[in-house]
Amino acid sequence: METYGRRIILTTSMGTFLAVVNSSSLLVSIPQIIYQLHISFFTALWVIVSYSLVLTFLTPIFGKYSDAIGRKKLYSAGYIAFFIGSLVSSVSLNGTDLIVGRIIQGVAGALLFSNSLAIITDSFRPEDLRNALGINAAVIALGTAIGPLIGGVLTTFTWRTIFIFNMPFAIFGFLYSVRFIREMKARSKPQMDWTTAAFLSAFLVSFIVYLTILPGSDPLNPYYLALAAFTLIMFIMFLVSERYSVKPILNKLIFRNRKFDVTIYALVASSVLRFSILFGLILLFQGPFGLTPLTAGIYIIPYAGAMGLASFLIGRIRKRGVDVRYETYGLILSFAGAIILGLLILISHSYAILIAPMIIVGLGNGLFYTPNTTVMMTSVAAERRGETSGIRTLMNNLGSVLGLTMVFLILTDEVSATVIDRIFFGITTALSGTALHNFYYAMFLIMIISGLLCLTAAIIVNSVKYNTH
Repeated sequence: METYGRRIILTTSMGTFLAVVNSSSLLVSIPQIIYQLHISFFTALWVIVSYSLVLTFLTPIFGKYSDAIGRKKLYSAGYIAFFIGSLVSSVSLNGTDLIVGRIIQGVAGALLFSNSLAIITDSFRPEDLRNALGINAAVIALGTAIGPLIGGVLTTFTWRTIFIFNMPFAIFGFLYSVRFIREMKARSKPQMDWTTAAFLSAFLVSFIVYLTILPGSDPLNPYYLALAAFTLIMFIMFLVSERYSVKPILNKLIFRNRKFDVTIYALVASSVLRFSILFGLILLFQGPFGLTPLTAGIYIIPYAGAMGLASFLIGRIRKRGVDVRYETYGLILSFAGAIILGLLILISHSYAILIAPMIIVGLGNGLFYTPNTTVMMTSVAAERRGETSGIRTLMNNLGSVLGLTMVFLILTDEVSATVIDRIFFGITTALSGTALHNFYYAMFLIMIISGLLCLTAAIIVNSVKYNTH
């Protein structure tokens, strides 16, 4: 790998690491945030969701702009925004302040995520690209693996140190990216259909609000029905506007590419599984297992560590035309591991017996992730890579939110809201008898459903025969 290539890997890995860690590290600190800021569980949930929400609907917009005006200036700005968002979050005095800081971090994450894959794809020859994307995927897995661990360690001081931890990385990333990234030439004037963008934003915001209030809600509540109707209307308006727009946000040429379409579906299914298992395991370890945030973070390592190892190793395989097979193998492994994990959670409550299926799921995720990224980024023209990277991040984060919602939907259906609150605060005295059994059964359902999603994705991916060039 050339010197410039190594520099690109370093700076894009830094941005990716920051963005991923800030999704997973905060999960274990939510109980402390609720206690110290005196906020509701719903507000705390939005501390998590607001970051993903902003990141989700801004990435295709920033990706589209980077194709037109260049990636370097937008990517470097992402580090500055991350510093500001981390600073605001670290000094927050209430839930509103913290959500504002997380929104700024979401803008930063969108700037970084929407450009990192495009920068990598622009910077490497085809024969080296899979290795570069494998390193990027391994960094994502590493962030997933040590995010809860970092959160657990830093939360032993205070949850505010999680955000302080970001600041030196953001400063270094900005200086390094400004110094070493080569700006690509602008290919066109930036064009954006702001009406379509407004419909997309309104749909995503209302949809994610709908999902976050869904657990435990009365489906016949008039406000709830009104929100559901508004979400549906915004989605229809977005589809109509996008259909007739001369400057579509989700490029029509991309979605007429069957290879791309199948890859997107598989990505969403894998993302639902990855996030629902991660969050489900954290709740399991801090709830019935009665572990501290730090210990829960350590217990996650076999799952996410296996994902990182598989992502890195599969990236070093240079044989052409193998990506679709490895995507399929990864999805099948994820399915098998999730099913075994669910069954073992239901029948055995020992951590030791859960390690093997956790590793299987992690290996499946890693085996899938790098080929999936390679197929997606190489299936479109160079001038569409920023837009493609943005769409990929949008779908990946949508899958994450769906995974989070699925966990809460199933839990609230099986376990009372009072018990869930106590679980989330690490109070295990309420977890006995029927409540404890129902919690384990809910975890079983989460694993089974997420596994079956990956199985359907594997069948669809395998039905499409293509080679990556």
